[in-house]
Amino acid sequence: MKHTILLSLLAVMTFSAKAQQEVDTTDWKSLYSAAKSSIEKTDYFNATRYLEMASNIRPSDTLQRNLAVCYFYRGYYKRCSDICFSVLSPDTLESDLFLLTRSLKNAGAEPEKQLVYQRMLFNKNPLNQTNTLNIAQNLMSMDSISVALDCLSKYCEIDSTNLSINELKAKAYLYNGNYDFAIGEYERVIAAGGVSPFNYYFLGFAAKYVGQYKKALENLTIANELTLNQNPNVLMQLGLVQMKIDSLKFAGSQNLNRAVNLMQPSSKSLKIIYYSMAEYYEYKNWRKALDYYLKIKDLTGIDAALSYRISTCYKMLKNTRKEMEYLSQFVDLSDDSVALNYAHKRIRQLRGDRFMNGE
Repeated sequence: MKHTILLSLLAVMTFSAKAQQEVDTTDWKSLYSAAKSSIEKTDYFNATRYLEMASNIRPSDTLQRNLAVCYFYRGYYKRCSDICFSVLSPDTLESDLFLLTRSLKNAGAEPEKQLVYQRMLFNKNPLNQTNTLNIAQNLMSMDSISVALDCLSKYCEIDSTNLSINELKAKAYLYNGNYDFAIGEYERVIAAGGVSPFNYYFLGFAAKYVGQYKKALENLTIANELTLNQNPNVLMQLGLVQMKIDSLKFAGSQNLNRAVNLMQPSSKSLKIIYYSMAEYYEYKNWRKALDYYLKIKDLTGIDAALSYRISTCYKMLKNTRKEMEYLSQFVDLSDDSVALNYAHKRIRQLRGDRFMNGE
């Protein structure tokens, strides 16, 4: 049996070698035919070789287009885009534009440059899914979210059932602050089968922003289960929602701590978490509340609101020296006349107490 298989393989290899030997390297048609045959087999190496030889014999846009395809699949994106530019015309083929946009993206061209040709292709065919997704993502990265939504909506006027398009549309609504639209879009995507943890996460995130904590809790809980309780961003948002619900505040504090332990988030994320934790411990454990406020101070520096909260913690812990220190900082930083009036009054009281105590 093994002997038979070996003979068969040798026969195939011999036939393939013979076929290559039969290519007339002086005839561009023979070379082009051999290149097309190689492309069908995804043998882009030999296809490139044949097309380069054919192009040297007879310059042709058709040969160049095929050569560009070969360069693209072999990772030569700059060569591919150069050829695409050379064959573009006012009435250029959609296939030329599509290949050009893909090669520019893979070559890491500037988004603005990509956008020029993505727009041309979009105007020719908005139903080119890959291009519509690329142009929308490009626009979103440039903060042109409303324009991205226009492109996605134009696609949806023709095909409203494409999950990939609808997912990106939902995200664009979210980034644009249209939380109610984002919620509706994500609910439709999930109902249609788009049950990725990210869709549940973003749905929960949007619901949190409009105060729909029950919906936010439900979807963030599913996202957390799907990410095996290991995604710090999901844990952070879930914890923040739980902190809004009295019966779940303890679970929320645990999830926020877990989020911090799983990664070192940005200072902005940590500030949100620490503020939430500090507020949770106020009136329960002033020492812990103070610890979290001091972490915020170490993280981002002091401001009026933070200095006031820290002074309150020290007041409740009966450390009048530290209370007055942070109240004095609050006076220097604040422009709230009502709060300043209280702070000045409290400082005078503390100084009077210290005088009476002989300090």
